[in-house]
Formats: sequence, C-alpha cells, structure tokens
Amino acid sequence: MPSATEDLLARLKADCTAAEATERTIRASVDAQIKAAEQARAFAWRRLNALSDMARVAARETEREAAVEGQLVALFRDIGWIEGGLGELGEGAQPLIERLRPVAEALHAQAHPVPEGEEPDPAAGVDPLAAFQAFEAWYEVERGQPFLQVFERYMAPTPVVEF
Repeated sequence: MPSATEDLLARLKADCTAAEATERTIRASVDAQIKAAEQARAFAWRRLNALSDMARVAARETEREAAVEGQLVALFRDIGWIEGGLGELGEGAQPLIERLRPVAEALHAQAHPVPEGEEPDPAAGVDPLAAFQAFEAWYEVERGQPFLQVFERYMAPTPVVEF
C-alpha cells in the first residue's frame, strides 16, 4: 500500500503530465495557426504579383486576344512552366488556360473600357479577383493543392563560407 507521501507525489506527477499535455496541445494549435497565417500572407502576395503582372500586360495591349495570350504567357513564365509561348505547354494545360482566360479577359476589359455607345465587352462586368479566386478554387479541387503553391521554388542549401 502506497504511503501518503507516495500518493501525493503520484498526484503531483499526474498534474505535471496533464499540464505538459495541455501545453503541447496549445503549442500545436498555435503552430498550426502561424503556419496558416504564413501561407495566407504568402498567397496574398503571390496573388498580387500575378494579377499585377497580368494587369500590366493587359494595359499595354489594346487587342483583346493578344492581351489575353500575353497575360497567360506572363503568368506561366513567372511560374517557370514556359520560357517562350503557350505552345510549350502540353494538352494537359488546356483546362488551366481555359479557366484563366476569364481572368485575363476581365483584366483587359478593365484596362480598355469600351467607349459609350459601342457594344459592351461581356468581360467588363467580371471582377478579375473573383475570377482568379474561382480559378484557384477549381485548381485546388482538380489538383489537390493550392494553385499559388506552384510559385514555390526549391532552393538548394548553399554553404556559408567565411574568409
């Protein structure tokens, strides 16, 4: 039969174990929140960079189809999937191109509003950000990972040399 002292020490050890388990749970939760916040920040900047690059191309080119193609080339070049034109992409990329086309068309329509009295551009009523977010949602369902993750580049560790 344990003594009163042994019983007290066992209860105190149990309290320590419970406190450690609570701390680990809280740390894991905070770590997960930080990781989610880091990813949200990184993706927000990537989204800004991608859409601002596409918007600059859209603003430079007045002809709609050339602007759309130029925007898509700029995006895929930025990702690192092509060096020249869209022809470098295989058939597997066609769904991506078709899903990104409304984004490029909306950016072009914003950059080049149709003068009053002329036939309105159907893409003029499309919010480019909403269209891009719809593309992102589709991509994640189709590919099982967020689209903006494709911008990540592996950087091999480089040795630090001191002289």
